[in-house]
Amino acid sequence: MIIVRLAGRLGNLMFQYATGRALSYRLGVSLGLDNYFNRENILPPEFHKLNIQTEIIPKKLLPPRKNSIRILKLVWRFGLIKPKIFHQGGLQYNPKINEVTDNTYLIGYWQSEKFFQDYKEIIRSDFEFTSPLKGQNLETYQEIIETKTAISLHIRRGDYLDQKNKLIHGTCSQEYYEQAVRVIVEQCQFSPTIFVFSDDPKWVTEHFKLPYHFRVVSHNPADEAIEDLRLMTACKHHVIANSSFSWWGAWLAENKSKMIVAPKRWFSSSKNSNPDIYCKNWVRVNN
Repeated sequence: MIIVRLAGRLGNLMFQYATGRALSYRLGVSLGLDNYFNRENILPPEFHKLNIQTEIIPKKLLPPRKNSIRILKLVWRFGLIKPKIFHQGGLQYNPKINEVTDNTYLIGYWQSEKFFQDYKEIIRSDFEFTSPLKGQNLETYQEIIETKTAISLHIRRGDYLDQKNKLIHGTCSQEYYEQAVRVIVEQCQFSPTIFVFSDDPKWVTEHFKLPYHFRVVSHNPADEAIEDLRLMTACKHHVIANSSFSWWGAWLAENKSKMIVAPKRWFSSSKNSNPDIYCKNWVRVNN
């Protein structure tokens, strides 16, 4: 069994799942998801709406918790008992993932398509939505599908405004979004209809401006953010933030001729770098 430690919000969880799923499929073994910080719930709530493929992890394969006996944690960390640990070892793609064998526990964020690029169709299938669209989400989804010039635009704020996260991530500027939309418009030669998604729709409604028609999608509460993700995937083109959430919204979109514009700097801190987070043919714009 390949076991993946789940940590973070939805976008991060999806990268962790995708990497574990690709590896388990390559090895022909089962996949277990360790919801490490909330083991009362085997799966994060959002995953119940997706076609996730996983199995229950035997208790003997679960790592010790933080409050466990120190000697037990040391024995496990030094690989003296199964499963072995494989750390990502940085933010970028680690080719040593190809040397990983069965009975391994993965720890990392795995934010690169390279970790699962040979199994993209499997990952897309696993991330298909199993719950039906309802109410305003159904109406908005149909509107987006019928709009030939729909662009999804994601503005990440929320925890990125915390002092610590400001130093690591930072937010994208107004100029970035204007330039990013302009790139798509000039390439596609159309008048865009922009659907804006954000974890802070109130701020966006009051402060965000564009020289194009746009609509803020604000009806989904924070605990239903996965429905925003589903709406993003229906758009034809994408302007993403430096956020794994909109990364997946763009990546999962089915339009074969989609344009995806991403911020040139994923991290505000020069100490952090992950050039492998960008996919081939994505356009990068100063942010």
